[in-house]
Parts: sequence; C-alpha cells; structure tokens
Amino acid sequence: MSSTTNKTKTPLKLEELTWQEFGELVPKKIDTVIFPVGTVEAHGVTPLGTDNMIPQRISDMIAPDLKAMVAPILPYGITKTLLAYPGSLTVTSPTFESFITETLNSLAEKGFKKIVIMNGHGGQIDELRRAAQNVHQSRKVKIVVIHWWLLCSDVSKEVLGQAGGHAGIDETACILAIDKNLVKKQKYKRSLAYTMKDGVNAVPAPGTILLYKEGEGYPEFDENKAQLYLTRAAEKVKLVVKEIFQKWEQID
Repeated sequence: MSSTTNKTKTPLKLEELTWQEFGELVPKKIDTVIFPVGTVEAHGVTPLGTDNMIPQRISDMIAPDLKAMVAPILPYGITKTLLAYPGSLTVTSPTFESFITETLNSLAEKGFKKIVIMNGHGGQIDELRRAAQNVHQSRKVKIVVIHWWLLCSDVSKEVLGQAGGHAGIDETACILAIDKNLVKKQKYKRSLAYTMKDGVNAVPAPGTILLYKEGEGYPEFDENKAQLYLTRAAEKVKLVVKEIFQKWEQID
C-alpha cells in the first residue's frame, strides 16, 4: 500500500487562531474537527505522555487531507492498572466522561458538524462511546471515535511483522518516529514486559510493557520501520475516516 498522507502539510490548529479567524472559517469553510485524547501513564521505555503524543501526531498528519481543524488535546484520562507506577496520573470515569461530553457539546455549538475523537488510550473506550452517542443524539452532530492501535493492528503485522501491545513494538515505533530521543533504549530489558493471560486480573499490572500475544510485541528500535509504521497507520486512519464521511453523506 502506497502512502498519500502528506506529513509536510501544516495542520490548522484551533488554539492558534484568533476568534475572528475562527469565525471566518467555522462552519462556512471548515465543518470538521479532530479532538485528540489520551492519558498520562507508564509506558516501558517511552514517555509517560505516549498516549497523548501518538494521537496528537496522527491528528496533525491527517487533518489537512480531511479539511479538518485540530482541537487542543485532552491529556488526562483514566489510568487504571498502571496507576501505581511513578508518574502515572488519572481522573475518575465520571469526570472524564463529563468533560468529554461537555467539550463535544461546545464544539458542536460553535459550528462543527463532524467530530473525530482520536483516542490514544484503551482505558476509556466505554466513556468515549457513551459521550459520543449522547452528544450525537442531543446535538445531531456526527461523531466517530478512533482507537488508532486497534484499527491499525493489521498495519503492525504488515510493517513490523507481529502484533503490538501496550508500550510494545507498535507504540514504541510511533514514539521513535515522532522523536527518537524520547525512546530510552538503554533502559530496556525484556523483564519489563508481561504477557496478558485470559482469566487473570492483576492490579497493579505486572509490567509497564503489556503484550497480548505470546512471544510477540516486544519493543524493537528500527527507525526506518518506525517511520513507515507511523505513516501507514496514519494513512489507514485517514482512509477509514474518509469512508465514514462519504457514507454519512447519504443521511445529509
């Protein structure tokens, strides 16, 4: 698959506009916004903000081709099993869902007709789904929630040759592509990883690298593959969102 996502295009960021500029653009010229969300939690040998950096970068990469504006990221989410590790932060589920709901309502009120929530963290999937459903019903705005790592699991196998995991080969590759200096390869050892097992719930998690398939997902540090993976992942996300937009036109 060839990539057409142009990383050199500058994304239009809501927070960088004046109120006059925003008023001239939304909704007459731009009716779509991408809202990245994540959390702060331990991630093997990548930063505590890994779940923020990846959805932010993917949002920036795909926004120009989607003719979308990028809203400021919500960097605090629901951290659960990794909360005990140094630096991990959390908010409660009701607080997170309420904040997401009110932010979506505000974006809709300001004129956006389509909202893409770019999620970087698996611990808040249910809250995002409920918030999107509730705001869609009340505001009639169209909302799609993207959990990028789930959507791009096939890309991990195609480019990296194996399944990913929390702070595994796929997330590590993304951070390596974003800024290789943020990946602390010298701190890596396989004992940081734990393979999840059916029928077992351990709190806190027994490792900060959590793998989902036996023998697969351990971080690697190939910069060329990392760049290709992030590019392909962003391309996959963009194409899926474009398809959804096209299907939505049937109900306009």
